[in-house]
Amino acid sequence: MKSKFAVFFGIGAGLIAGLLLILIIFQLLGFTYHEKVIMELVQGEYIKYNSYDPYKLRIIKQYQPLGSKVIVMVSRSGDDSYGHVINYIDTAPVSEDDIKLTRVIWNNEGIEMTFPLGHKLYIPKECFTGGR
Repeated sequence: MKSKFAVFFGIGAGLIAGLLLILIIFQLLGFTYHEKVIMELVQGEYIKYNSYDPYKLRIIKQYQPLGSKVIVMVSRSGDDSYGHVINYIDTAPVSEDDIKLTRVIWNNEGIEMTFPLGHKLYIPKECFTGGR
């Protein structure tokens, strides 16, 4: 007959292994339990894409089970659930205050972003206009 310690140890180890497996699966599936908008900019009135205008660009921090990540999302104003999503490209650890220094220029062909560490990203309007 097994001792009580061995039984409790086996049950505890099984529970811990199960919880870790669930966390890893949620992380791999991209499960996000909380989001925080760090920066939000709306397309200026001087730009017309003539396709469900106006649009907005948001930089969002997504909190996940084993960490967090930052994304850039361009969507129609009023529709926060759907849009063009890109991972934030500055790979070095940057603070939220640094992220707020990201420069965004809207033009007739798309959006140009300059990140705090000097990286540049251009998002053509064809990537985010047109709707579903």
